[in-house]
Amino acid sequence: MHELMHSSLKQNILFKNKQKNTMKKQTLYLVFIMLLISHFGFAGSISEYVLISGKFLIPENNTNEINLLKAEDGKTIVVATSKINASKEFGFMLPIVDPGFYYIDYGQFKKRQQLIRLYLEPKQDINLSISENSYVLTGKNIGQNALVQKANEIYNDFGHFCDVPKYNTTYKDFYPFIDGGLAKAETFKKSINTKDKVFNKLLKLAVDTDVEDLSYLFFMMPRTEHPEKDNRPAVMKQWQSNIKFKDPDLLKLANGLSLMSHYFSYIKMTEENPVGRLDYLAEAITHISDPALKDAFLREGIQNSRLRIEEYEKIAPKIRPYLISDASKAFLVEYEKELHKNVGQKGFEFKYNDINDKPVSFSDFKGKFVYVDLWATWCGPCKVEIPHMKKLEEDYHDKNIVFISLSLDKAKDIQKWKDFVKKEDLKGIQLMADKDFESDIAKNYGVNAIPRFLLFDTEGKIINTNAMRPSESGLREELDKLLKV
Repeated sequence: MHELMHSSLKQNILFKNKQKNTMKKQTLYLVFIMLLISHFGFAGSISEYVLISGKFLIPENNTNEINLLKAEDGKTIVVATSKINASKEFGFMLPIVDPGFYYIDYGQFKKRQQLIRLYLEPKQDINLSISENSYVLTGKNIGQNALVQKANEIYNDFGHFCDVPKYNTTYKDFYPFIDGGLAKAETFKKSINTKDKVFNKLLKLAVDTDVEDLSYLFFMMPRTEHPEKDNRPAVMKQWQSNIKFKDPDLLKLANGLSLMSHYFSYIKMTEENPVGRLDYLAEAITHISDPALKDAFLREGIQNSRLRIEEYEKIAPKIRPYLISDASKAFLVEYEKELHKNVGQKGFEFKYNDINDKPVSFSDFKGKFVYVDLWATWCGPCKVEIPHMKKLEEDYHDKNIVFISLSLDKAKDIQKWKDFVKKEDLKGIQLMADKDFESDIAKNYGVNAIPRFLLFDTEGKIINTNAMRPSESGLREELDKLLKV
């Protein structure tokens, strides 16, 4: 009897402890939810939200936070960030208005390593256990994400060849893979047949986009071996024929813009006579038929092209009519403001010594146009420009313009600079700054790379702080216009 009572008491204690632990977990879970609601100011029913909890199982990765990204306008934006606690746990809670693709990013996303893409809808409760090369998906309501996980695996198969640390793979590795990889993708697409037709279409588009985007990207990454231009997989030639980007749903994918950009870069790389820098965007949009795609592609293209003022002014009339969205109109206002922010302002008043140690000031040349070349004797690209600079100075020697070559060599190398100037018989005004990249002129114009060229008007006001190089034919056109030649 005593043993039975002891056993019963023990079970009762265990039951109560278990009950307490369960209640404790439930309480913590509810506190977690309420804190999230309080922090983000959520309103409405909890059923409108998605809950994502998880554990990070990569001990050697020291990241302390995880981002949740959303596909918007063909790329990603961060919609939430979760700290990873001491137990390597994280969590998100967010409202979902329209179902769509979201992405977990702990630093692997841009490296094209493991893809964790989720299709989020209201009322989902998802749990993730993330290892280095895979993740386990569980939860009370995971929606269509078991199917999405299979699509992610296909992405990873192709992404392996574009994984940033794995540039040592070459076309000799990729070519034997591609037929099998494509067959796997096609077989999987045939299995996408849920009751949600919108989801089915989007996931099939996502698979096609993953495969094509990563295939184009593969050929543009640094490798130890490259195939000849005409040595490409047959399917890529098939993709290339009469392509028209016409499905606006590409903007619902994180790599929608990436696909278009990589495709046009791939074409430019493989063509015998590729279009020039200024014609690239205008030519590209002839292969895009959907207005929303044109708008998003051009906005991203302008943002990433680092166009000079004169380049933008030439191309703007060709592309502005296609920038139709409110986002693009707002972007153009800020972009053009930034592009012209220094134009018309007084140039920085510098004073540096010439080759004979005589001080020369910027104001000494008032009444003349001034073209400044920021360079150094150790800079290879700078030296490439020297013959063009000498020719420019010779051809415009009797015009109302002065050419200044201003060295950003280190102070200890002053004799090296003087010897180089004499040896190369450099013309124009030859000056040397006092503190290389820490010199006032470099800091004033934000110079962190050379060669860099500056152009000023006859009153010493800025025309362009990122002017064209002497080797660019457009520079002479601009100078002739200024000098009214």
